[in-house]
Amino acid sequence: MRWRGMATLLALVLTGTVAGCADSNGPARDPLGTQGRACQAVERDNVAAILGVHFDTSGFAHTDDTDTCVLEQVGAAYPELTLAISGTTADALIFQATLTPSGATGVPELGRVAYQLVSPPAGADSGSSLELGWLSAAPRLVTLRYTFAPGAADADVAAMNPRLVALAHDIERQVTTGPTLG
Repeated sequence: MRWRGMATLLALVLTGTVAGCADSNGPARDPLGTQGRACQAVERDNVAAILGVHFDTSGFAHTDDTDTCVLEQVGAAYPELTLAISGTTADALIFQATLTPSGATGVPELGRVAYQLVSPPAGADSGSSLELGWLSAAPRLVTLRYTFAPGAADADVAAMNPRLVALAHDIERQVTTGPTLG
């Protein structure tokens, strides 16, 4: 049951990401600045300050009630930072029962309820990924994923985890107080 809910959320994220390539609201890649509602929550200078990683291009999409933003580095497939924000009527129980993947651990004090998950590389062309998902204090489902370049050491993944949580807290503040995000 959990994977079915997670698969649905992942489909929304991937649909939004792919749709960004043909989004009529603006260019799919914007080397000069971030655009789109989700991209407003992951402004690149702020991301660089928190994560210690500089991204210089972004892609965005809006599909149904999901806004997606992907930050990347020009000329490199990874690392990649993906943020998806969807409206929801789910409560904490539904989130935990249907949207929290197996193997995930809780993240205290992030939104109403949150999880974190470390996943092995999805294929030879990517590294491990860190994912945070949470039910925002605003009526939003939020997923934040950092995918490493191939060959990233376990120590690098572990070191990124608290920084990604810090970025998630910053995004939660923006989602709940930002005029265009909440």
